[in-house]
Amino acid sequence: MTALQRNISFVTLHSNYINMTPMINRQAQLEQWLARCLNTSHFKLTALCGDASFRSYYRLQYDDNKRIIMNAPPAKENLHQFITIAEILNKHQIRAPQIYAVDEQLGFAILEDFGDRLLLGELNNHSADVLYKQAITTLLAIQQCPTEQLPSFNQRFMKQEMGLFSQWFLDAYLKLELSTSEKTMIEDTFSWLSAEIDMQPTVFIHRDYHSRNIMICNDNTDERPGIIDFQDAMAGPLTYDLVSLLKDCYIQWPREQIISWLTFFYQQSELAKQLSLADFIRAFDLCGLQRHIKVLGIFTRLYLRDNKSSYLKDLPLTLNYVVACLETYSELLPFYQLVQQRIQLP
Repeated sequence: MTALQRNISFVTLHSNYINMTPMINRQAQLEQWLARCLNTSHFKLTALCGDASFRSYYRLQYDDNKRIIMNAPPAKENLHQFITIAEILNKHQIRAPQIYAVDEQLGFAILEDFGDRLLLGELNNHSADVLYKQAITTLLAIQQCPTEQLPSFNQRFMKQEMGLFSQWFLDAYLKLELSTSEKTMIEDTFSWLSAEIDMQPTVFIHRDYHSRNIMICNDNTDERPGIIDFQDAMAGPLTYDLVSLLKDCYIQWPREQIISWLTFFYQQSELAKQLSLADFIRAFDLCGLQRHIKVLGIFTRLYLRDNKSSYLKDLPLTLNYVVACLETYSELLPFYQLVQQRIQLP
């Protein structure tokens, strides 16, 4: 047992003491906690780029070790859910970060360091086919994980997510004034879309399975990609994570290539084969539409509420995915016409 492992219970016992000192800022709390975990104050912290949440990350270096520190403010983030999902994934041979120490009350965790090689940075015309097929193989394994401990990605939840589109993208960002009939049409479309997606087989879904959350690890003895940012996992539709991967909001591939990778997934999934390939493609497209409608709301909320403007550059691709689906399916014609006539990005 390492000194780090020996001190996990000690740190937890002393959390209340640290919480009694409100004048100590978050950074000082973290350094104090690490000193207790590591039994030393000789360590180095380097801030890493954050994500779309309230979490922040550091690279920890001490002796010859490198680790990742997660700073998840308890009032904003659910560290317990992260721990639960990490345990499920690792138990089923999915490479999630090992957790070396954690304090749920403070919202700090010491995690395995997968390095800096995001899938996004490794993709090119020569590497993409191999890397995507590896990611799809991992996804098929993720879908075998149990869902009993996960919340349900049901129709009500889907409509709540798509409500972000109306609230933040249409109202707050574009400042559109919609008529009563337009609002009703949007609500009816969201209800229809949720019902269609809800008919898909239910599996374990990561919910953000894309090129920024899949890592090419530095360990040559283990070729499995590292999976991160999985704390929002739910029990949901079969095509959801495949959409996140192949209709990625940060990189675009030709439709023919997407269908090729989709077919690779389809051929290996017994659940997918419950549908014809054509019906599976339709299910994939509709699930993508729900996701991208939500993402338009999230990206603009990040800008307007959280002062994170970097996501605005990803709006055009996300909106392009929406339009491409709307113009493909006749049931979505009224929504397509509204988007074409009323929506124009600044």
